[in-house]
Amino acid sequence: MISKVVFVALLAIATVHAKPGGRRSPPCGIPPFLDSLPEDAQEKINDIWKDYKEGDKCYEEQGLTREVIDALPKDARKNLHKRPTLPFLKGLPKETLAKFEEIFKDKSIKWSEKPEKIEALAEKELSGDNLKKFKEFKEKKEKEDKEYKEKESKLSDEAKTAHEKIEALNKQKFEILGDLSEKAKEELFDLWRSRPHFRGGRHGGKH
Repeated sequence: MISKVVFVALLAIATVHAKPGGRRSPPCGIPPFLDSLPEDAQEKINDIWKDYKEGDKCYEEQGLTREVIDALPKDARKNLHKRPTLPFLKGLPKETLAKFEEIFKDKSIKWSEKPEKIEALAEKELSGDNLKKFKEFKEKKEKEDKEYKEKESKLSDEAKTAHEKIEALNKQKFEILGDLSEKAKEELFDLWRSRPHFRGGRHGGKH
């Protein structure tokens, strides 16, 4: 059975959300949503990252990438915040997708009950490659969950207290965003995207 923490990770990529707090730097490298961008934007971003070497700082590349994204038409940028399709749901009939969507969106179902419902539905509705991908997804998230808990258990008392407070705030932000209309979410995304951001040159060393 999928743990609650694993399910939170699942929802994190299955549900549209953003972090209104401080801007967290994305990982270095070509963004995962590249294929959803217009062709000319894809070419520009590929060109930005062509000389990047893993392990280098990437402030410059990230800044240039953001400039390309910010220059996109609003409709193109809006697509970046739409819910990505989970790997095990790709290619499924609309009626099957709707069943998973119903669980994701149903606020009457407690969070503690959703993992079991998602897994039961997957075992019932999925087969072949989709079922295989679900099991792989589940195993990957469980491994990440275990590694996360191990790191969490090693926090100092000071860091642990701060971590618990930040997690509580993040949960509150997630719940607030979950109750918003798509229009309100788009307004907030546009606002947060317009925040001034740090632009620095590339430096050696680990990111």
